[in-house]
Amino acid sequence: MDFLGRARTLVRIVEAGSFSSAARSLGLSLAAISRQIGTLEEELGAKLFVRTTRSLHLTDEGRRFFEHATRLVREADAAMASVRPDRAIGGRVVVSASVTLGVMRIVPALPALLDAHPALELEMRLEDHEAELVGEGVDIAVRAGMALPDTTNLVAQSIATFPRVLVASPAYLRRHGLPRTVDSLASHAAVLGLSSPATWHFVEDGEKRTVTMVPKLRVATLLGIRSAVEAGLGIAAFPDFVVKDAMADGSLRVLLPEATLPLVPVYALYRIENRGSPRIDAIASHLRATLPTEPAPAPPARGRRRA
Repeated sequence: MDFLGRARTLVRIVEAGSFSSAARSLGLSLAAISRQIGTLEEELGAKLFVRTTRSLHLTDEGRRFFEHATRLVREADAAMASVRPDRAIGGRVVVSASVTLGVMRIVPALPALLDAHPALELEMRLEDHEAELVGEGVDIAVRAGMALPDTTNLVAQSIATFPRVLVASPAYLRRHGLPRTVDSLASHAAVLGLSSPATWHFVEDGEKRTVTMVPKLRVATLLGIRSAVEAGLGIAAFPDFVVKDAMADGSLRVLLPEATLPLVPVYALYRIENRGSPRIDAIASHLRATLPTEPAPAPPARGRRRA
């Protein structure tokens, strides 16, 4: 096998997360995959992976080579696609998104994407932590309401923003009363995410207001927070799509509609070497077409390259 083939194998191993998974997807034996990487390490004069019985990690040299190998493979695929347009958008793409956004908005809209690009093979990883794009083999990460990493190695595309609403259950309001102002929220119980700040920021009557809540309960996912709020355990702020149905059927009530919370921005993050990749662009365009509710703000500057 030539150098490009071995580079493609390394990229596939990182994407798949293990030698054995890569071997299965490529239709090769584990021994064949291991020999390819051994040959590649000899050619480069560097160790590329650290392997244990439970984990697989790129070395520093492996990370640097992976970035170049990804570009090499992408450019080779683009060269083939230039004479075979049917291959322009296809192949395996690993997409990481939060559990709530993935379950409620992204996965239900995937049929349109896969119908338009039948050669695409998607792996959806629904997880409520910030995936490390290189080490975890993620091609594109969809993140809502999180601080963007301060690096020039990633591209951040704005794809959507969601309004946020403050809600509580009728049962909670019967027991604790209806808050009438932002300041009055301080006497109420809040249900928050595991790492969510307890300080909420509003604009009320044209003025900025801040209140620090008492977190009576913290839950890992927005779907879990919604269940807790529906059970009457406290007040919470949500992107509107998370509680739209519950507001419509009366199981949750909107609080302080005249006080606005900051919009929730949604970004698609991918490695800088994937800029211009037809399959990444196709997925980002699909997300932008199926997720928007409000105009998306630009990412913070901090020297970051943007899409």
